[in-house]
Amino acid sequence: MSSGFSIGLNALQANSAAIEVASKNIAASNVSGFKSTEYLFQEALTRSLQPSSSGRFGTIGTSGVSRRNYASGASKYSASPLDMSITGDGFFTVGLFKDPNPEKTYFTRSGQFLTDKDGFIVSSSGLFLYGYQPTTDGLNVNPNMVGPLKEPSSPMPPSRTKSALVSVNLDSRLSIVPEEVQIGTTTQTNYINTEDPNTYSHVQQFPLYDKLGQQHSISLYFRRVDKRLYDVYVNVDGQRFGSASAAGADPLEIKMPDKDTPKQAPEDPKPVARFGFFAGKLVEVASAAALDESDLETRQEGDAPGNLKLRFNIIPPEAGKKPLDPSLVFSDPIEFTLDFSDTTSYASSFEVKKVEQDGFAAGSLSGLSTDDKGIVRGQFSNGRSVIAGQLQLATFKGLGGLREVSNNTFQSTPQSGDPIYAKPTEQSLGSIRSNSIEEANTDMAGELVRLMVQQRNYQANAQSIRTQVEILSVTIDVTR
Repeated sequence: MSSGFSIGLNALQANSAAIEVASKNIAASNVSGFKSTEYLFQEALTRSLQPSSSGRFGTIGTSGVSRRNYASGASKYSASPLDMSITGDGFFTVGLFKDPNPEKTYFTRSGQFLTDKDGFIVSSSGLFLYGYQPTTDGLNVNPNMVGPLKEPSSPMPPSRTKSALVSVNLDSRLSIVPEEVQIGTTTQTNYINTEDPNTYSHVQQFPLYDKLGQQHSISLYFRRVDKRLYDVYVNVDGQRFGSASAAGADPLEIKMPDKDTPKQAPEDPKPVARFGFFAGKLVEVASAAALDESDLETRQEGDAPGNLKLRFNIIPPEAGKKPLDPSLVFSDPIEFTLDFSDTTSYASSFEVKKVEQDGFAAGSLSGLSTDDKGIVRGQFSNGRSVIAGQLQLATFKGLGGLREVSNNTFQSTPQSGDPIYAKPTEQSLGSIRSNSIEEANTDMAGELVRLMVQQRNYQANAQSIRTQVEILSVTIDVTR
C-alpha cells in the first residue's frame, strides 16, 4: 500500500519538474543564446528507492534527469556591429576579470556585446570578452597572448609618406610630343604647361602626407619623346616642378616656392627622369641624359629590368620665408621612394593599374567591425583600419556537463572537461557572423504541447493518490 503512495508522489514530483522545465523554456524564449532543456523521465518506482544525486546531465531527482539541447538557435539581424552569432560549434569566452582566471571564466552563445567606459568589449551583463591580443603594429594578432578585447585608442596619429607605388599603362599609340612648336613665324621651345594638354601625353596624381598629417598632391606628367621613351615631370601641390638641377640626382630635390619667389621661370620645368620601355614593359628609369633609344636596342627578351624607382626629397621654404600657399605648408622635408613597377606602354588607352602610398592623416575611431574569422578591427575616419584582436572560442568534449550560471552563460565542470580553445573556423569551430544575434532554440509549439500533456499527467497521478486514500479508508473501516 505504501509503495502506491510513493509511486504517485514521485510521479507528481516528476510531472511538476517537467512543468517547471517547460515553463522556464517558454519564459527564456526571448533570451539571446538560451539553450532549452528537456526533462527525461525515469521509471518512478525504481528511482524512488534511490537517493538523490548529481549527474553529468543535470540535477537528478527521484524521478528523472534534465538534458540541455545545445543546438543552434535561429539568427536575426542586428544594427549593432558588436552583436555577433556563431555559425557552427563553439562558445564565446567571457570573464569577470581583465586577467583571465579559469575559475571566473564563463562561456556563452549570446553575442550581444558593447563597449564600457574604458573601451573594453563586454557582454550585456558586464563580463569581459576574451580574445587573442593584437600585435603592437595593429596588423596581426599574437596567438600566445589572450586577454580582454579593447577598441583601439583614438585618435590615430598621422604617419608621413615613406614609399609610394604608381603603376599605369601609357598609350603607345599617341604621337611623340615635339620639342619645338611653330607659333606664326616663330619657332619656340615646347615647354611643359599644365594648362595645355598638347605639351604632355598623360598625367597622374597621388597624395602625399607630411609628419603632421597634412595632405599634399604629387602630379606626374608623362611626355612621349621617342618610340620607347617618356620623359617624366613632377609637380608638387600645383606650385613647383622639379627643376633642371634635380634631374639625375638621388634623391631628386624639389624646393617649394615662397612669396618672394612665387613664380617658376619657363626654363625651369625639366624632366626629372626618363622611362625606357622594351616590348611594352618598363625596363629602366634614369635621367634624360643617361637614357636614349640606343640603350634599349641592345636589350633582349628575358633581360632583367634595371632601376624602376626614384627617390624624392620635397623641401619646404627656407626658415623665415612665407609659403606661397599657407594652407599647404610642409611641416618638414619629406623624403620618399616612388616605385613604378608594372608600368607598361601598350597600344591601349591610358589606365591606372595601381596607385598607393603608406602615409595617412590623423583619424578618429568611427566604429568596430568583425569578420567571419572573429578578427575585430577598428575603423578610422582617415580610411585606415587597425586590428583590435581576434575572438577566442571554446568547446567541450562533455557539453552535457556544463553548469548553468544564468539563462545563457555556462561554466566548465569536471564532467564537461577542460575547455578546448581555438580561433573561429579552426578545429571544427564555427565562423562568426557580425550584425547578428542568435535567438533561443526554444520550440514554442512543442513546449506548449508538453505543458498540456504534463498537466493531464499531473491530474491522472493525483487521481491515483486519491484512489489510494479511498482504499486506505475502506480498509480502516473494515478493521473497526
